[in-house]
Amino acid sequence: MALCLWWPGFELELERVRTPSLADLPLALPTVGDRRRIEMGCALAASFGVEPGMIVSQAIALCPSLVLCEPDPDFHDAARDRIAEVLRGWSPVVECSAERGRMFVGVDGLERLYGPPERQIAGLRARLEALSPWLAASARIGCAPGKFAAWVAARSAESARSAGSGRPGAAVCVAPADLAAFLALQPVDVLPVSPRMVERLKRLGVGRLAGIVRMPEPALVSQFGADGRRALAWARGTRIDRVRPEAPARPICVALDFPSPIGQLELLHAALDRLIGRALEHPRRRGKSVRGLRVSASLEDGGSWSIRAIAREPTSEPERLGAFLRSRIALDRPRRAVETLRLELFRFGPASAQTGLFDPKAGAPRAFGSLETKDGELLPPFRRAARVLRLRLGAAALYRVLELEPNSRLPERRHALMEIA
Repeated sequence: MALCLWWPGFELELERVRTPSLADLPLALPTVGDRRRIEMGCALAASFGVEPGMIVSQAIALCPSLVLCEPDPDFHDAARDRIAEVLRGWSPVVECSAERGRMFVGVDGLERLYGPPERQIAGLRARLEALSPWLAASARIGCAPGKFAAWVAARSAESARSAGSGRPGAAVCVAPADLAAFLALQPVDVLPVSPRMVERLKRLGVGRLAGIVRMPEPALVSQFGADGRRALAWARGTRIDRVRPEAPARPICVALDFPSPIGQLELLHAALDRLIGRALEHPRRRGKSVRGLRVSASLEDGGSWSIRAIAREPTSEPERLGAFLRSRIALDRPRRAVETLRLELFRFGPASAQTGLFDPKAGAPRAFGSLETKDGELLPPFRRAARVLRLRLGAAALYRVLELEPNSRLPERRHALMEIA
């Protein structure tokens, strides 16, 4: 069983709480970049025709009173982290979704502590009430087997509230025996698949999950591939995705305050190189490469800016990390001068340079500075690496070239490959 807590328009509602004067105004959150578009809009803005993906100038033409809230990811992430801490104090199994305003809580085995699902939800709302009355009142909560069904139940709670048939803060609980019947009535928009697949299903006349259940699995697989098989399992209620607990991360954070705000990109790059050097010298980073980085800044006159990047190949070389971050900053640079620059290393990997395979050791069967060995004998680190790769891949991964008949007219007889065991 899982609980899904969902706050529609999480970022915009946080702005209303922070600035009460925006309570009755239409709000929208624009994207970053030169050609800005609407990323998210409130219900009042949607009533004027403002939709996500629309160019900002078009949205203002439709709704002249529209207020654009500048992105403040540091403030929004901090609010999400505080909510996650409250939830972890209630249940150790908490998973944050990619969407800031959606979280999942595993509730298996909590009946003895908190009682049935209705009492569990009431106790959880009381904890949120202590943090913020708005969080407790505006949370849409769904309880069902698995994350997908819990999310659909939370979405149903929002639909009931919008229709006026549910009280504010109402929750929807689905028992395991009623799961299939509950899912059959839901629209296909709830499926976590590509929008193109949802559009194709609607063109085929499939508007609800019950229509997918009636379709044969081979036909779905032939049309949509693996997504079709997963959609059928979700629609039938046979796929139960468990909540995966997330351990609180211990990132390496370094910051640099400027005496006066800087806006030149060259100065920003120089400060970033300095922060990279400080972060790589941290004791917790030694012996590990870096893969996940986050650069954030406090901007002049309020607001914040941040980028989050995952490198394809982990590395611990400052030059490569600096070039990677500079390329990302070129696509999304700060909108105003920077007062404080921060760098966070949050995902690590193994050592990027395996010098132990080549460094001379005492008694190694080769001369210093040479990769040649005596009588073709392999270095012990090579043998250990080959053994680990063979166990992980289930087949030989490293080979050595043997010279057989170098003067043969047949190329196949000149050399051969032999597995390294």
